[in-house]
Amino acid sequence: MEAKPCILILSNTNTKPQSLLKLISKSTSIDEDSPGKVKCNWFIDSKYYTADVCLMGLERDFERSEDFNGRVEALIVHVDTNRKTGLKDLSAWDKIYQDCDPEVKLLVANYCNEDTKITKEKAIEWCLEKGYEFIELYPTCINDDNIASNFEEKVGVERIIEALYSHTWSNLKMKSQHKKGTLNNECPKEMNREKLDGSISDDSCDDFTELFSQLQTMRESLNSLPSTQRKQCAEQMVTAFWKAIGGDEEELSDS
Repeated sequence: MEAKPCILILSNTNTKPQSLLKLISKSTSIDEDSPGKVKCNWFIDSKYYTADVCLMGLERDFERSEDFNGRVEALIVHVDTNRKTGLKDLSAWDKIYQDCDPEVKLLVANYCNEDTKITKEKAIEWCLEKGYEFIELYPTCINDDNIASNFEEKVGVERIIEALYSHTWSNLKMKSQHKKGTLNNECPKEMNREKLDGSISDDSCDDFTELFSQLQTMRESLNSLPSTQRKQCAEQMVTAFWKAIGGDEEELSDS
């Protein structure tokens, strides 16, 4: 049987990895391979493709082959923000970080606010340095004073699932009504060219897709800026999105 691509979940918290496995897969069928190692199958059925992957959770490292390391296509690290050394404690997984270099890397906390030992700014700083996206499972508040308020933004486990669905899995199978190029080079149905009077070219679709894929990272960066700079950056982002769908920058200045 062909080995499946893997989503690896690491936890240095009192919350066991199987909790995240159940939240993501919506399954209660979790297998325990060995003490501290659990897994389950997860069938991804998106609008454009299907993929059969393995969700695996670890409480400690184990002897891994190069083949296993190569199959890790997403990494989810669960951090305890109520522990002052929470971010430093993640160094216990350094060997896995070095051996596995997946495209999707998520740092997950139950929540992060002014009362937690690790501030959101520190968590985001860690993520920017190491190339992760920061996600709170149970955010205490959502900041509407930024560009993300113009979109239906997912949070918590739904954002984790959205990030995983956005990955191009090595064993994905495109649905018959969509070409494989849809994931990378074509606009989704919601961006119907006829609705936009044919003004979007293939290049602008590529630009829009690239911008939209970076929206979460841009949002996190905006949150750390002073309000004046945040407004200026938000205006620049609006302009970039407008131009990406074929709009004229002068139209924005005239409105």
